[in-house]
Amino acid sequence: MPIGLPKTGRADLADLHRLTPDSEKVRELKQLTRDQDALIQMQTRLVNQLTACLKAYYPVGLELFTKLQQKSTLVFLQTYPTPQAAMAASGEQIEHVLRAAKHSNPSLVAAQIVERLQQPHLQADVVTTRTKSRLMVALMSQLLPLIAQIAQYNKEIATLFLTHEDHEIFASLPRAGKRLAPRLLAEIGDDRTRYQDESLLQALGGTSPVLYQSGMYSKAHRRLGCIKPLRNVLHQFAWQTTQSEPWAMQYYQRKRTEGKSHTVAVRALANVWVRIVRHVGAYGIPA
Repeated sequence: MPIGLPKTGRADLADLHRLTPDSEKVRELKQLTRDQDALIQMQTRLVNQLTACLKAYYPVGLELFTKLQQKSTLVFLQTYPTPQAAMAASGEQIEHVLRAAKHSNPSLVAAQIVERLQQPHLQADVVTTRTKSRLMVALMSQLLPLIAQIAQYNKEIATLFLTHEDHEIFASLPRAGKRLAPRLLAEIGDDRTRYQDESLLQALGGTSPVLYQSGMYSKAHRRLGCIKPLRNVLHQFAWQTTQSEPWAMQYYQRKRTEGKSHTVAVRALANVWVRIVRHVGAYGIPA
């Protein structure tokens, strides 16, 4: 037995309590949301690679749509993998492709694409176009099914979230939405005895600072030992609330005025939100 364990037991016994495992629904929701986040990171890497590839030989393709990762954009690029192929297509053909990809306004966008392709734009040499278009097709073959799988995860997560008894509480949090509300529930959990006060959740979420002291020197530092997915969702949630809650934006701006970086200001706001979440009973502990 490690030497420190008996000492910890004697000194901190009053503060120790049994860790109850998450409920089956929370465990499943946590696995689904974390796995989906990993898939989204994979999607981001592929989109970045696709962007770099298009810049090398098909820069006008990046100007034709507002979002590169939407299905209609990818189907268009897959159908017309080179600028020459796109320029040779008629407006009716492009509209048909967009309509098949379920674009919201295929007629207008097809006309805009034809107009833009007729204008002068950069074109690569034959060798670059031939090689990079092959790479683009390879990236597309990975990206399209990945986006479809992420969409399936969205449906599964939403269905499971709505069956949990606490879903209304988390869904009522401002700007939590369909993405953050399930993640907040999954990471915070539904155990009504796990967190005796907000400081425990703040520590696990990495929102509360750690005081470093050496002699006469002392300074608050970012907490590195925490649950990273919980920290991420709290940061995302806190930043989203600045878009709808005036007090949250004022708090964030005050921290920025004090000289704090964006990340530190958002982390401080997340620390406040943990206290608020507890006091509205968002994870089952009454105020």
